[in-house]
Amino acid sequence: MDHRVSGILKKLGLWKIFILVLILRSPFDFLNACLGANMLERFLRIAEVKEESGILPAFLTFLLFTLLLFGYNATIWSTISIKADMLLHSRLRKALLRSMLDRNQQEMEEYSAGDWITRINTDVDRTADYLTCPLNFMHASIATLNLILSSLVLAFLNLSMLGAALLVMIPFFFLSTMVIIRKVPHYRKNAQEAFASYTNLLEPISDCGSVIRVFDGEELVMKKIEEASLKILKENRKAHRLSALSSMCTVFSGNLGYLLLLLLGNSMMGNGIRDFAQLSKITQYRGQMMMSVMCVNDSINHMKTNLTGAVRVDEILNPGTDDHPVSE
Repeated sequence: MDHRVSGILKKLGLWKIFILVLILRSPFDFLNACLGANMLERFLRIAEVKEESGILPAFLTFLLFTLLLFGYNATIWSTISIKADMLLHSRLRKALLRSMLDRNQQEMEEYSAGDWITRINTDVDRTADYLTCPLNFMHASIATLNLILSSLVLAFLNLSMLGAALLVMIPFFFLSTMVIIRKVPHYRKNAQEAFASYTNLLEPISDCGSVIRVFDGEELVMKKIEEASLKILKENRKAHRLSALSSMCTVFSGNLGYLLLLLLGNSMMGNGIRDFAQLSKITQYRGQMMMSVMCVNDSINHMKTNLTGAVRVDEILNPGTDDHPVSE
């Protein structure tokens, strides 16, 4: 987690409740992976020995565990996570408004009206999205735990398959996170600043439209609005292009992993892998590793996007510090 985001949570008194939600939600993905892998292996073994009487007990057992697992997850979301999200939005906006009221006229004029509106609305939403929205810090942490535990299980089941999976995933993961999406925060920050300028131009149109028409200023105002709109479009397009390229690398890595599995799977039968049921179980854990890597990669992408909002919020809550640059 970026230290500016954790600083905001501590300032708002939400650090402990966020850690609690994270701890309670962390086991879900791995438990779901274990449930799916063992269920597949169990039903394949029943089919191999044609044990029809064992189908219903196995089905009911896995159905019960599935209901308990998803019921637990839904309970955490509905009772704690949603409450934390609502508190974050509420307290963050109140803290920004208090910061505005504590400023004198000269300090208020450091930012335009459009910039203030953008920070209180869009940037607050982006700060919250960094933590709680799908594919952000919460999901990245859960997926990382699932990746580590699934890797350990796969190492126990078949070490060579783990080595092959890591050989495919690691290079593409670092290429995506360290190289491709490195400049996404820079482009997003530029887009946010352009959006603030765009919002700032709407005020004279709504309040002083008649004056603008009297002095024939419509063309000048419309030109300024067009320039701001085009800058928003161009900066967001640059960020989307990098995000799409990052997703392409992740998907290519996953497909390459399945191709490697096809090449190696047959040679492993009878050599470290007893039968097809065990191979299917191993495949499930390898798939969970791949899904976790994809989730972490997408989450980092979204976190870099939403970090720009957190940085701009932190500029207001902690003025006078030099700890606000967004890496380019």
